[in-house]
Amino acid sequence: MPIRRLLFVAALFTVVGCATSNQPKAESTTATGSDIPASATFGWVDEFSAAPSSILDNQISNALRNEFTKKGYVESSAAPDIVISYETIEIEKVKESNPVRIGIGVGSWGGSSGGSVGSSVDVGGDEEVLLQNQLVVRALDPNTDQEVWIGTSTTFDEHPGDAVINTTVAELMQGFPARRR
Repeated sequence: MPIRRLLFVAALFTVVGCATSNQPKAESTTATGSDIPASATFGWVDEFSAAPSSILDNQISNALRNEFTKKGYVESSAAPDIVISYETIEIEKVKESNPVRIGIGVGSWGGSSGGSVGSSVDVGGDEEVLLQNQLVVRALDPNTDQEVWIGTSTTFDEHPGDAVINTTVAELMQGFPARRR
């Protein structure tokens, strides 16, 4: 009976350890006194109005365009109410292997049954450097040249697919107010 309890406790710790997440959430801030929902149109800061220069830029601008349209804004190149810019920031994350390992075993030898729990500690755990991106989107009032909204995404892999970008942008844009009609 004690072995079953031990196995249950070990399994429980494993499940709880895998279920917890310290993944940051997308964040955004709206400038005090700004009335973004009164805007009807959006455009791009001049440097982004040309054709995107990379696959990632194309993915991001398409996802942003889709989210702004969902929120009721219309894209305009002639005197837009708000102007959008974005940038990706490359972040190095160090992934360290867990230096502590716990093993559980059950077996028999010579007609008896038994169980054991063992642990080991690695000396100098392995490190792996992962390159990830973070997306920062800014909305500017073109009349005052002031930032009225900023959003920062969670991190995503260096070479994401369309689905990852669409999800990342959608999460980031949750904090952007919808157009008032």
